Amino acid sequence: MLLLSNEEIESLVSVESCLGSLERAYKAHADGKAINRPRSDLYLPGTTANGVYAFKSMEGGLVESQLVALRLNSDVIRWERRGDRLVKEKGAVAPGGKWVGLILLFSAQTGEPLAIFPDGVIQRWRVAGTGALAARYLARDNASVLGIYGAGWQASAHVPMMCGVRKIKKVQVYSPTETRRIAFCNEMENKTGVSVVPVASPEAARKDADILVAATNAVSRVIAPGWLVPGVHVTCVKTSELGDETIRRADRVVIHTRKLAPENYIAGLGDEKIECHDPVEFLQGQKSHGSLTAEAPFWADSPELKDIVAGRIPGRESAGEITCFINNIGLGLQFAALGGAVYTEARRKGIGREIPTDWFLETVHP
Repeated sequence: MLLLSNEEIESLVSVESCLGSLERAYKAHADGKAINRPRSDLYLPGTTANGVYAFKSMEGGLVESQLVALRLNSDVIRWERRGDRLVKEKGAVAPGGKWVGLILLFSAQTGEPLAIFPDGVIQRWRVAGTGALAARYLARDNASVLGIYGAGWQASAHVPMMCGVRKIKKVQVYSPTETRRIAFCNEMENKTGVSVVPVASPEAARKDADILVAATNAVSRVIAPGWLVPGVHVTCVKTSELGDETIRRADRVVIHTRKLAPENYIAGLGDEKIECHDPVEFLQGQKSHGSLTAEAPFWADSPELKDIVAGRIPGRESAGEITCFINNIGLGLQFAALGGAVYTEARRKGIGREIPTDWFLETVHP
């Protein structure tokens, strides 16, 4: 069984390999040759003074590679107001001030565990890669200016990924903290060789932009509807970063999947699932009953990304269309695709540490 670190994984992934792995996975999903189990979150309120404990898991499997991936997170989460924004923070409260996120790979031939590694690098590359893959089909061919909101972990993957699908000449970056956005721009410019410019207001980031990306930790709207002009493509990390009014401005909307939200299970509220992205009202005691299933939004019947990638539904059809990709929920399939690619490349290059697979097997019938 192979162990890998985030640093080793970073050396094994590239924009091209990430896009290629995801594209093949979505085509396989459209063809019935892949499977995905939707995300599920378990909450234990009252176990920590630093926030709410959450255990998140999702899985996916691919017939061609004969791999199944389990992705899980063991988190302490809190939500707080910052001005007019509601922000979600994952506390680095594990020993050493760290987080806990793991990917486990299994063989679909023998059932044996093949690898275990942290999810941080793959997590951001799969989100950014999926957004860029959508942009490959939905952004104008001559798109050259990228406006991005956010200067953190997710945003740092979106810049090179978007540069991988379009000939980006200029990136305009806004985030609330000036020192952070300046440092981010210097890092991204050195990494991509593209002009990356910090801007002082959200409106400045969207000026003349062909592609707009929201990659923040906000759970409230980041991109206003009036900023969407003919020909622009807009995408997000979370649906809430756009909001209904902004999405309604789009002529063509594509969603990640028709599974609309995670299935949340909260201690003290029974074993009924609560379908929403951030069950803050339930966790803070403001709501304990009522509709537990999210009402389907107006965009719920929009085409899924897998059908666009597989060519079953057209992408952009005119230069003047406003197009929108909604990354409404993550898929375990993404971790099977990128985890499998990383595992194969690590084996090819002899990277990582091996531990006996037998440690994870048993002679007792499970």
